[in-house]
Amino acid sequence: MTTHDSERRALLTPVILLLLAERPGHGYELTQRLGAFGWAEAESAHVYRLLRGMEKCGQIASQWRASASGPARREYRITPAGSMSLALSFVRLGELHSTLHLFLERYIQLTGTHSREVPRPLSGHPPATG
Repeated sequence: MTTHDSERRALLTPVILLLLAERPGHGYELTQRLGAFGWAEAESAHVYRLLRGMEKCGQIASQWRASASGPARREYRITPAGSMSLALSFVRLGELHSTLHLFLERYIQLTGTHSREVPRPLSGHPPATG
């Protein structure tokens, strides 16, 4: 797993809380809804592990619901504790957003690089080698 992957995984919990605040859902549906956040490849096993952990922590609750198109499914909903966690995530991510925005703006000013361009080495500094 790359650093980028682990950073994105850290966002899964608040994103799942957001999805459940929008409306309750079952695990497979939540996995599908994660696609809107760029997790088209979300591993359902990882999502289900997260859901179990979030339920143990009291952030979400679940119950079995009958389904007209197949077997009963466990439907998840956000709890008041989960709503508090979601609000805290909003504040923390807002602070991070401000920091990232400032970083990106200053980098663009420094290099003249735009968001979709490949960054060029800074003058006076050799390109990094891997």
